[in-house]
Amino acid sequence: MFVLKARQALAIGLLAGCAASIGIGSASAQDLAAAAYAPAAPAKPRANYVVFLNPNGTAISPTADATIRIAADAARAKKAQVIRLIGRADHAEAVKAALVLQGIVPTSIVLVGRDDAAPVVRASTGFVEPMSRYVMIAF
Repeated sequence: MFVLKARQALAIGLLAGCAASIGIGSASAQDLAAAAYAPAAPAKPRANYVVFLNPNGTAISPTADATIRIAADAARAKKAQVIRLIGRADHAEAVKAALVLQGIVPTSIVLVGRDDAAPVVRASTGFVEPMSRYVMIAF
């Protein structure tokens, strides 16, 4: 805590000295110092949609298709320049094809491959948990 206060005092002193040397009053130096320690604006969250797929194939279920349709509508509304599909390559290709059918330009879609090293749900029996077969749509 002491180190932080010392740094703030040093910053105020330096800014006050700079402000004085260029002819700005001391109140403005305090404002400059306060602005230097103002918290940064939070980053805007990215839109993410998760599409769960069949672990044994790439068929798009009606539920997955509805999610893809919602994501495509949102991407168009936000005028997304790049849409990332994060997931296993075969599933990401299937989701890309479904997005293209929804009117998304194929060249705006980027595939980011993931393997089974980080599943959503770990299966204790060694089998693949169906919920771990997903593709995240992010823009």
